[in-house]
Amino acid sequence: MKTSYVHALIVLALAIAIIFIVGILFARAQPAPFVKPVPTPTYKIFPPAQYDHFYEGDLTIKMVDTLEELHRICQIDNPKLLACSKRNNSSCIIVMVKDEVMRERQWTTGMLLRHEIGHCNGWGEDHAGERGISFPTSHWVHQNARVRM
Repeated sequence: MKTSYVHALIVLALAIAIIFIVGILFARAQPAPFVKPVPTPTYKIFPPAQYDHFYEGDLTIKMVDTLEELHRICQIDNPKLLACSKRNNSSCIIVMVKDEVMRERQWTTGMLLRHEIGHCNGWGEDHAGERGISFPTSHWVHQNARVRM
Protein backbone atom coordinates (compact mmCIF):
# COMPACT_ATOMS: atom_id res chain seq x y z
CA MET A 1 0.00 0.00 0.00
CA LYS A 2 2.82 2.34 0.80
CA THR A 3 4.41 1.72 -2.63
CA SER A 4 1.20 2.54 -4.50
CA TYR A 5 0.93 5.78 -2.51
CA VAL A 6 4.47 6.79 -3.57
CA HIS A 7 3.69 5.87 -7.17
CA ALA A 8 0.54 7.97 -7.07
CA LEU A 9 2.52 10.97 -5.75
CA ILE A 10 5.14 10.55 -8.49
CA VAL A 11 2.46 10.34 -11.19
CA LEU A 12 0.73 13.40 -9.73
CA ALA A 13 4.01 15.37 -9.63
CA LEU A 14 4.78 14.39 -13.24
CA ALA A 15 1.28 15.41 -14.33
CA ILE A 16 1.66 18.80 -12.64
CA ALA A 17 5.09 19.28 -14.25
CA ILE A 18 3.73 18.38 -17.70
CA ILE A 19 0.78 20.77 -17.26
CA PHE A 20 3.19 23.51 -16.13
CA ILE A 21 5.52 22.97 -19.14
CA VAL A 22 2.63 22.85 -21.60
CA GLY A 23 1.27 26.06 -20.04
CA ILE A 24 4.61 27.82 -20.53
CA LEU A 25 4.90 26.63 -24.12
CA PHE A 26 1.31 27.66 -24.86
CA ALA A 27 1.85 31.08 -23.30
CA ARG A 28 4.95 31.62 -25.44
CA ALA A 29 3.15 30.46 -28.57
CA GLN A 30 0.45 33.12 -28.25
CA PRO A 31 0.97 35.97 -30.69
CA ALA A 32 1.76 39.33 -29.15
CA PRO A 33 -1.19 41.70 -29.10
CA PHE A 34 -1.24 44.11 -32.03
CA VAL A 35 0.23 47.46 -31.13
CA LYS A 36 -0.28 50.22 -33.64
CA PRO A 37 3.13 51.67 -34.50
CA VAL A 38 3.61 55.28 -33.56
CA PRO A 39 4.92 57.30 -36.49
CA THR A 40 8.36 58.73 -35.82
CA PRO A 41 8.88 62.27 -37.02
CA THR A 42 11.66 62.71 -39.54
CA TYR A 43 13.77 65.82 -39.56
CA LYS A 44 15.96 66.64 -42.51
CA ILE A 45 19.33 67.94 -41.41
CA PHE A 46 22.19 65.87 -42.81
CA PRO A 47 23.86 66.68 -46.14
CA PRO A 48 23.89 64.27 -49.07
CA ALA A 49 26.57 61.58 -48.76
CA GLN A 50 28.87 63.33 -51.26
CA TYR A 51 29.19 66.29 -48.83
CA ASP A 52 28.95 64.34 -45.57
CA HIS A 53 32.64 63.83 -44.75
CA PHE A 54 35.52 65.56 -42.97
CA TYR A 55 36.42 69.02 -44.20
CA GLU A 56 39.98 69.08 -45.56
CA GLY A 57 40.50 72.87 -45.60
CA ASP A 58 41.28 75.38 -42.86
CA LEU A 59 38.23 75.21 -40.56
CA THR A 60 37.34 77.78 -37.88
CA ILE A 61 34.47 77.19 -35.49
CA LYS A 62 33.10 80.13 -33.50
CA MET A 63 30.63 79.55 -30.68
CA VAL A 64 28.31 82.38 -29.62
CA ASP A 65 26.17 82.68 -26.51
CA THR A 66 22.86 83.91 -27.91
CA LEU A 67 20.61 83.55 -30.92
CA GLU A 68 20.67 87.33 -31.32
CA GLU A 69 24.47 87.30 -31.67
CA LEU A 70 24.25 84.40 -34.13
CA HIS A 71 21.68 86.23 -36.29
CA ARG A 72 23.79 89.39 -36.26
CA ILE A 73 27.00 87.61 -37.32
CA CYS A 74 25.32 85.36 -39.90
CA GLN A 75 23.11 88.17 -41.20
CA ILE A 76 20.26 85.70 -41.56
CA ASP A 77 16.82 86.37 -40.10
CA ASN A 78 15.48 82.85 -39.67
CA PRO A 79 13.86 81.87 -36.35
CA LYS A 80 15.11 78.27 -36.76
CA LEU A 81 18.75 79.31 -37.28
CA LEU A 82 21.21 77.68 -34.86
CA ALA A 83 24.36 77.82 -37.00
CA CYS A 84 25.71 79.15 -40.28
CA SER A 85 28.84 78.81 -42.38
CA LYS A 86 30.78 80.68 -45.01
CA ARG A 87 33.52 79.28 -47.23
CA ASN A 88 35.98 80.05 -49.96
CA ASN A 89 38.32 77.76 -51.93
CA SER A 90 40.60 76.92 -49.00
CA SER A 91 38.84 77.78 -45.75
CA CYS A 92 35.51 77.72 -43.97
CA ILE A 93 34.12 79.34 -40.86
CA ILE A 94 31.20 77.92 -38.91
CA VAL A 95 29.35 80.04 -36.36
CA MET A 96 27.18 78.13 -33.92
CA VAL A 97 25.10 79.04 -30.89
CA LYS A 98 26.28 77.33 -27.71
CA ASP A 99 25.22 73.75 -27.04
CA GLU A 100 22.76 74.58 -24.25
CA VAL A 101 20.69 76.70 -26.64
CA MET A 102 20.72 73.97 -29.31
CA ARG A 103 19.61 71.36 -26.78
CA GLU A 104 16.62 73.52 -25.80
CA ARG A 105 15.44 72.82 -29.37
CA GLN A 106 16.41 69.10 -29.28
CA TRP A 107 19.54 69.50 -31.45
CA THR A 108 23.18 68.96 -30.54
CA THR A 109 26.43 70.60 -31.53
CA GLY A 110 27.46 67.40 -33.31
CA MET A 111 24.33 67.33 -35.47
CA LEU A 112 24.59 70.98 -36.47
CA LEU A 113 28.35 70.72 -37.02
CA ARG A 114 27.81 67.83 -39.42
CA HIS A 115 25.23 69.93 -41.29
CA GLU A 116 27.51 72.96 -41.52
CA ILE A 117 30.57 70.91 -42.53
CA GLY A 118 28.43 69.71 -45.44
CA HIS A 119 28.20 73.36 -46.51
CA CYS A 120 31.98 73.75 -46.06
CA ASN A 121 32.36 70.79 -48.45
CA GLY A 122 30.30 72.56 -51.13
CA TRP A 123 26.71 71.66 -50.30
CA GLY A 124 24.48 74.50 -51.49
CA GLU A 125 22.31 76.85 -49.45
CA ASP A 126 19.22 75.32 -51.07
CA HIS A 127 19.85 72.13 -49.04
CA ALA A 128 19.19 69.96 -52.11
CA GLY A 129 19.30 66.26 -51.25
CA GLU A 130 19.10 66.86 -47.50
CA ARG A 131 18.86 63.55 -45.66
CA GLY A 132 16.58 62.96 -42.73
CA ILE A 133 16.97 61.36 -39.37
CA SER A 134 14.16 60.01 -37.21
CA PHE A 135 13.57 60.89 -33.59
CA PRO A 136 14.21 59.46 -31.13
CA THR A 137 17.77 59.11 -32.26
CA SER A 138 21.11 58.23 -30.78
CA HIS A 139 22.33 61.68 -31.79
CA TRP A 140 20.51 63.23 -28.84
CA VAL A 141 20.93 61.83 -25.34
CA HIS A 142 19.12 62.94 -22.19
CA GLN A 143 21.20 65.14 -19.90
CA ASN A 144 21.47 62.41 -17.23
CA ALA A 145 23.02 59.99 -19.76
CA ARG A 146 25.69 62.38 -21.15
CA VAL A 147 29.36 62.08 -20.30
CA ARG A 148 30.62 64.64 -17.78
CA MET A 149 34.02 66.23 -17.29
